[in-house]
Amino acid sequence: MNPPPFAEQAGPLPQPPPRHRSGLLVLATTTFVVVTTELLPVGLLTPIGDDLGVTDSRVGLLVTVYAFTVGLTAAPLTHATAGWPRRRLHLTVSAVFSLGTVLCATAPNYPVLAIGRFLCGTVHGVFWSIVAGYAAALAPPGRQARATAVVFAGNSAALVLGVPLGTVLGGAVGWRGAFCATAALGLGTLAAARRFLPDVPHRRVPPRASGLGGALRLPGLRGMVAATALLVLGHFTVYTYVTPLLRDAAAFGTAATSALLALYGLAGFLGTWLSGVLGDRRPHTVLLSTIALLAGSLVLLGAGIRLRPLAVAAVALWGIAFAALPVTLQSNVLRLGADAPDAASSWYVSAFNLGIGAGALTGGLLSNSPVTTLPWAALIPMAPALLLAHTSRGASRPSPPR
Repeated sequence: MNPPPFAEQAGPLPQPPPRHRSGLLVLATTTFVVVTTELLPVGLLTPIGDDLGVTDSRVGLLVTVYAFTVGLTAAPLTHATAGWPRRRLHLTVSAVFSLGTVLCATAPNYPVLAIGRFLCGTVHGVFWSIVAGYAAALAPPGRQARATAVVFAGNSAALVLGVPLGTVLGGAVGWRGAFCATAALGLGTLAAARRFLPDVPHRRVPPRASGLGGALRLPGLRGMVAATALLVLGHFTVYTYVTPLLRDAAAFGTAATSALLALYGLAGFLGTWLSGVLGDRRPHTVLLSTIALLAGSLVLLGAGIRLRPLAVAAVALWGIAFAALPVTLQSNVLRLGADAPDAASSWYVSAFNLGIGAGALTGGLLSNSPVTTLPWAALIPMAPALLLAHTSRGASRPSPPR
């Protein structure tokens, strides 16, 4: 029997070869580009709308439709490309994503912009389906969660640096210039991937996990996918409307709200690092602890939103928890779906993005209620999510101690 794919090996841990370390850096940079491009319209709603003659709400719809596009296409497209060599698939996905970004930058009207966003969304899901497995394959034995955390740090960097800088750049040179900058960075990352990204062996999928839905038959994976959708739904129910929550309920000014959002992003680096360091040893315990911290931060936010020190502490804890959540969820998905890691990840990506879209819609439906109800509403789907995650303990065994 082969050892578990994330098992610790006795003796000193080998360090990844320099080419593999460069490969992880390429994957992390690509993650930064993808997330920055995905969220760029959020900070450029008004400039895009004014230029194309549409309302802010129609521009904002591009973000929601993007999320649903990813959610609906990730699994079937990952299944359709399952036989491709991993390096070639990554390069193809990056090239199509860059093409879609260029199309957005040069769009003469709203429909062309929507087509460019749709093109990016279709390959976005494939990228996220393969990137964690790719990173794990480049890591030494027992360090897969840390490698995943390195790649996911690109996500935190996009929230802290990419989107704000893109917004500033859009204000200085126009929204098209911001999209051109991300496209240029994406093309540069594509060139680096051609040079530094090593190929990895493609795992043959056993019969029980074959087919579009085959991975969902693996023990525990279906529950983990459902838990992912519920957790992300809860998070985005309140996160989508965090600015009016902080502004109207906590009475923070515009500058203070921006500072709090920056604190949220900076705290995310700590959450990503902690989940990477701890996730290889006790993956299931770290996952349950992360969910508990996420729920606790929302309780603190709901109870203390009118007390500024408590609100600041809640935002910081929230940033730590939600940044750690994708790393811990993805690590457990890879453990549960070790026989078909890309297919398992594709269902995780679908659930994650459907949760984003559903959470944004749920928050919108609750927009007529007092904004202070949002943190409490976000807790409702987290209770069954914690139960579903807990039931995966038998399938997601922690690595044996060294």
